[in-house]
Amino acid sequence: MIMRTKLMLIVVLSTFAISLIATPYLGYTTTEAYGENVKIGFSWINGLVGATELTNIGYTKALEIGCQIEHREYRWDYLNLTLNQLYEWSEIYLKNYPQIESSLSMGVISGNTTALPITYNFTRYTSLTPGLLRFNDTAIVEDLKNMTDSIMEVIDLDYISFGSEINGFFETYYDYETKNLTNTVMLVDYVDLCEQMYDYVHAKYPSVKIFTVFRYQPTSDIKKIEAIVNSFNDTCDFFGLSTRVFTNDFGLLASLNQTEVIGRFSSFANITDKNFAITNAYTISDSRAGGSEYYQANFVRYLFDVIELYENRLEFVCWYTVFDYPPGYLGMIFSPYLEAHATAGLFTTNGDPKMSYYAWLEEMQAAGRLEDHKMPWKIGVSALAVAAIIGFVVFASVMEGWDFKKQLDKDAETIGMKPVESKPPKKKQKKSELIEFTTISFEDEDKTFEETEEE
Repeated sequence: MIMRTKLMLIVVLSTFAISLIATPYLGYTTTEAYGENVKIGFSWINGLVGATELTNIGYTKALEIGCQIEHREYRWDYLNLTLNQLYEWSEIYLKNYPQIESSLSMGVISGNTTALPITYNFTRYTSLTPGLLRFNDTAIVEDLKNMTDSIMEVIDLDYISFGSEINGFFETYYDYETKNLTNTVMLVDYVDLCEQMYDYVHAKYPSVKIFTVFRYQPTSDIKKIEAIVNSFNDTCDFFGLSTRVFTNDFGLLASLNQTEVIGRFSSFANITDKNFAITNAYTISDSRAGGSEYYQANFVRYLFDVIELYENRLEFVCWYTVFDYPPGYLGMIFSPYLEAHATAGLFTTNGDPKMSYYAWLEEMQAAGRLEDHKMPWKIGVSALAVAAIIGFVVFASVMEGWDFKKQLDKDAETIGMKPVESKPPKKKQKKSELIEFTTISFEDEDKTFEETEEE
């Protein structure tokens, strides 16, 4: 009995000790949270129109991993033809997921082109000649106000911008020697348009914030942003930065380390006092275009380092998309040059998590979010800990039973009793193969005959 008590004590103490060791792994490692006021989400939670989005898989998964905001971009000329995609975005998705805020860039300028409705025969200009169609013409400003009202009737926006990657349009006039624009006629008119829209939106929709978005992909972009950024100080509440995939100056994917990624965002933060948002940042995992799952996961970590560094200046940060696009989709719908960007997601097209997904989970937890979400490797450690506890209990129980039997035998010998022995199995007797005698009896009415034969 003493042995049994000792073994049970060992089992209890061992179980308690293993539980103490395993407990930190059953949840998440407590860290000092950061970026509490920075909204984190996606630029197009799932860009597939009429496919995965219809099953809400993208939005369900986005919420599961902490999405707070979705940013989208549409050209003004496209929205002037139809608002169907905005209806879909609002009625099918955002109303079913009210936790997600909405941000829209409606491009009057979209990259290196204008996006005015086709009813306007707009061309670039460098001088103010009579009869010239200008950015701030009354007709254009009033049409843009009407379009904004139509959009607000369809979708309850939290953020709006009237241009996307606007430095791409003005870079034609950038002079590398003077580091200024050689002609600012259109810039001045466009700034005036944006200032009028800023006043209009704040007066009619006071809860909506306005921002102006710049492009920053190759390193040379920062010089062109610096030449015009201060002109837009009165056009918005904060600036937006669309980095998409960071490239080198030859347009190839740049594989950057932590210091280089932080350096790129810092170079923008250092040229303005305004807060800013990262509207669209990602990298790809397609090895054919120089990407990899490993680098994509590291880039996720670097992006969260930026959030931590600029937590007091960032409005929101959006990764491009949740799922990869099916092979050929971007090339067929948009342009073959965009095909490599199909692997920007945290999941494959089939829904398999990539390394970047696990990096995202760990970084979100480190930021003090997703507290109830357990990391896969910690789940594995927890399972091993539980298995060890169960295995030890079973082992101890078997050993206890064996020792207890030996103790009983020893006690029996002490008091003069024969130890209980297990009886050997009874052997089955083998039947003889010879029959020596056979007696056959015949009864026939009153007579009985017996015949004995020897075989």
